[in-house]
Amino acid sequence: MTKYSAWLHYFQHNSWSLPEFPWSNDAQLSPADRDLLALSLPQFQLGENSEGSGLLRRAARLDVPSLHSAMQLFIREEQRHAAVLGRFLDQEQIPRLREHWVDALFRRLRSLAGFELMTIILTCAECIAVPYYTAVLEATPNPLLRAIAARILRDEAFHLEFQAENAALCSSLRSDAFRLLTCLAHLFLLAAACVGVYCLYRQLFQRVSMSPLRFASLAFGAYRPILDRLARRPCADALPRLAW
Repeated sequence: MTKYSAWLHYFQHNSWSLPEFPWSNDAQLSPADRDLLALSLPQFQLGENSEGSGLLRRAARLDVPSLHSAMQLFIREEQRHAAVLGRFLDQEQIPRLREHWVDALFRRLRSLAGFELMTIILTCAECIAVPYYTAVLEATPNPLLRAIAARILRDEAFHLEFQAENAALCSSLRSDAFRLLTCLAHLFLLAAACVGVYCLYRQLFQRVSMSPLRFASLAFGAYRPILDRLARRPCADALPRLAW
């Protein structure tokens, strides 16, 4: 079984559906929690909801066995996150967003990127999700939202391992110097995202006493699998050259 065949098997068996969560109108957010989370939750719900057509096109061009199929299921899992968050927003009567400048910026960057840079951008977003959903877990006793946040955190841990596989794929024909530059690009983008997201939603993070240092520590800790894969020399495979 190839590495991507194993990921295809994982995504096929990591199925879940909206009814599995403890939906109940009896467990609504408190007014204070609703006002607090209404500032950020719609933006994260929007960010999870992408068709991923550009990513799929770029993955198909690489002609790596099972990569395209695994990527399809990865995107479908992200869309399930968006669906469950959207239903929660609707239940709490928190308006959904149709657009947000942060989401628009990330989508614009992805549209200009090749598969390698797309992987960097996706990895950054998923690292940021770790401290964010950790703060959501700590901010509210609402059982439904806690179940949703815990499930997303569990999935994101595996998604980051999947992105580590993609990073290794991209770096397999790169020189040591280029792989170092890739690491630096990852770290720079992640640091900028940490500053931006913390400043945007600092009320939530301050509510749970999550300092900027702890936020960054969780985000960069989530990045560790990717750094480990990029830091060591991967085995070269018969893969095409990758365009940024």
